[in-house]
Amino acid sequence: MTWADGNGRAPATGIGTGDDRQAGQLAAGAERSVAAPLTVVRQHLIAAVRNLGFQLTAEQLTVIQAVRGSKLGAVTLQPARMPVQLQIGLEAGPAACRVTVQVNDRWPAKVGRNWGATAVYQDVFGSVLAAVDAALARLDPAAAGGFADWWRNTGTGDVAAMQNAAGWAAQAGSLISRHTTRFLDGSDPAKGAPVSRTGAGTFTFVAADTVAEVPTQLADGMLTVGTLITSRPGQMPANLVTQIQGLVYRVEEYIAAAAAPAGASTPFRFTVDPADVPVVTFLHQQAQLREMLPVRTLLICTTCRLEKIVNPELERLQERNRRTRDLATTVSAVISPFVLAGRLAQTKGPAFACPRCQGLSADESVVTFCRQCGDRRTESALRSCGKCSFDFRSLLPKAPLWVAPTDNGPAATPAATPAVAPPTEPAPPASASAPAPAPTPVEESWPRPPGQ
Repeated sequence: MTWADGNGRAPATGIGTGDDRQAGQLAAGAERSVAAPLTVVRQHLIAAVRNLGFQLTAEQLTVIQAVRGSKLGAVTLQPARMPVQLQIGLEAGPAACRVTVQVNDRWPAKVGRNWGATAVYQDVFGSVLAAVDAALARLDPAAAGGFADWWRNTGTGDVAAMQNAAGWAAQAGSLISRHTTRFLDGSDPAKGAPVSRTGAGTFTFVAADTVAEVPTQLADGMLTVGTLITSRPGQMPANLVTQIQGLVYRVEEYIAAAAAPAGASTPFRFTVDPADVPVVTFLHQQAQLREMLPVRTLLICTTCRLEKIVNPELERLQERNRRTRDLATTVSAVISPFVLAGRLAQTKGPAFACPRCQGLSADESVVTFCRQCGDRRTESALRSCGKCSFDFRSLLPKAPLWVAPTDNGPAATPAATPAVAPPTEPAPPASASAPAPAPTPVEESWPRPPGQ
């Protein structure tokens, strides 16, 4: 693969085009279309990002963000240590999945990127985009033959004399400890919470004659639940998974479009169809359950498959204390432990070391434990414990989610709680004397509304 021209301008991909980058920021990217489901494309791209040594910072259904390198690594001008950011956007189409990729520098200063760094960044950009193309080519070899060339925006060129300093800088960089590099890289888990990081207080779902207002932190949990179920559906009915994927996809697009121009002042009022009401209720109930139950991350070593369970809240507190001692910016304490643990299949890097084979990478998944018998539950959607049959839905509060709307917002008097069942074809109205139909097995697979 080659570049489209000597120094092309970024097309309008919608995920950080040349118009919203810093002045002088180096970037490159591509746009692809492959005949494969969005969830399959997403899984392969996450694996490719992990193999490239990136650390995932945001893992939504339609957006993948990752970083690599360090600020001190920029001094060495070594490709593997240059600070870069990768952003991938996914869009499901009727017959193909559209993928937009952009990789740009994270140079520690606002000036001086071109002083010896341009040629190195071109190599870095080329290697990253080639790896992404290779992953997509395995999914759709026919489409890979027609991939367009990459675009790039790398400024005016290098100062050659600065490149001669790379050898000396590499020797100096080898003396810097791993702890110092991690200190300067930092960590911001709030990047995994797209609603909370906008600063808004609530997120409102608006239906025809009822509304549901949820705190933004719980809305992030709903998106995390949807991503978990879409990635690992398990025994969930296929039509339910499709509905969840469609709703999460539209909500993420709405947040990205609403938050970009106006920021936190934008009111989040997302209109849903009647068919989406039970989907919202289901995700809300699942997010509530995850907030009530203990959250743990199951790490499985990618080399020897040894399992290890860690507490993401403990890791967050340890990171916060470490950075506080080092006089760095503390990690946000607002993010939910479940949202913090909801980033799947991510590389732990030096923070993870397998005690059996000394492997440094692990696949992640979110697990919890039954409150009654303590059995480990690995399914994405919680209904009942497979060991003791404890009904997790009995933990849900009785307050309904959907209420009647008013001019000033949701009313205090609740509206009728919609039945939590997958949307079906409308049936003719039954007579008053006709008995209520028995629930189908698919309907039974959905959590029932509180109080029923």
